[in-house]
Amino acid sequence: MLLPRRYTVLIITFTALVLSASAYAGLYGYSHTDSELLSERIDVPPRHIMNYRKDMRNLVSTLALYGKSRNHDFQVLVHEGQYLLDKSLWEYHLSGYNQIRKKQGYVDDISFLSFDIPETDEESPAIVDRYISQIDGIVVNNHYCAGTPLDSLITDLEIPVISIEECPNDNKLDKAIEASFLDKRAIYPFLYRSKAFKNIYHQLIINENAENIHKIKGAKNVSFLINDEDFIDPYKMIDDIRNSNYDIVIIKPVFQNTIPFSKEDVNAMKYKKNGARRLILAMYNVSELADTDYLWNKRWTKHKPDWLAAKSLVTNDAYIAEYWRPEWRQIVAKYYKSIVDSDYDGVFLTGLENHIYFERNKPLE
Repeated sequence: MLLPRRYTVLIITFTALVLSASAYAGLYGYSHTDSELLSERIDVPPRHIMNYRKDMRNLVSTLALYGKSRNHDFQVLVHEGQYLLDKSLWEYHLSGYNQIRKKQGYVDDISFLSFDIPETDEESPAIVDRYISQIDGIVVNNHYCAGTPLDSLITDLEIPVISIEECPNDNKLDKAIEASFLDKRAIYPFLYRSKAFKNIYHQLIINENAENIHKIKGAKNVSFLINDEDFIDPYKMIDDIRNSNYDIVIIKPVFQNTIPFSKEDVNAMKYKKNGARRLILAMYNVSELADTDYLWNKRWTKHKPDWLAAKSLVTNDAYIAEYWRPEWRQIVAKYYKSIVDSDYDGVFLTGLENHIYFERNKPLE
């Protein structure tokens, strides 16, 4: 089999960062725990290794399809989702490995919520194509301030990009803003992590406009208000959002992990101070759960389920889930449905990069 023109070996080192993680769900690249990437590689090769990227694509696609089936304009923004845009070299090696091991009768159940997506052969490009067709934008880290290149498929497929920029100084920040303006791309820049992700009312809006925004593609600016620890109540947070003119505001759907925003709350945040329409997106991690989260079962503190596989690499007291397991998907289905029911304009899905954890711990030699 000939490999496609474009493939890369993804090598990611999870380095320690300088910001202590807080109670809010961490964002890969901008928060950390002290945990190491635990090595669980086994000496005896398994008879079959799952395609973790395929399972992540299917999970995201299923979530997107459900949201769009309820609301045609439902928007799906993915963080670090570029690694799933095409089959990796690891996946081609995996295919050969599994053929050699000759495991028979393996069935991967990808169904949850109220409907199934027909299973597709692992070799078929339909799985990748479905993922691409269901996402409406990708959030990347430090494209301008650190020079992180965009995946060529992002530009080839004309996928809208939002970049989160941690800039080392004012000069770099100004240049990032100028470059993003020329690229007609929304960015979220900051100098200090301690002030990022938790302020909107006093934050300078880059490329402010009075247009109605119904799609991620049309947005000129964005705010990530995903750390709500400084707000004394949800009403103050809602008020600050209403008094801003951001085109997109991304929030956690549960205030301080205890109070879900109602449909009325969400709809109240959908209009800018200037009266124009904006997008309100709910942040949701598709592969992690923390013991401070709204969904956490107190019984798990003493008896952690086996599908919570390892400590999170970005959030204190959180765990990476085996996201293909039925137990996890039942939790995802129920919570995600509540997000869609609350009238959010879409979702900001994080945790997509955790497929790498499972790949690194499975030998293909």
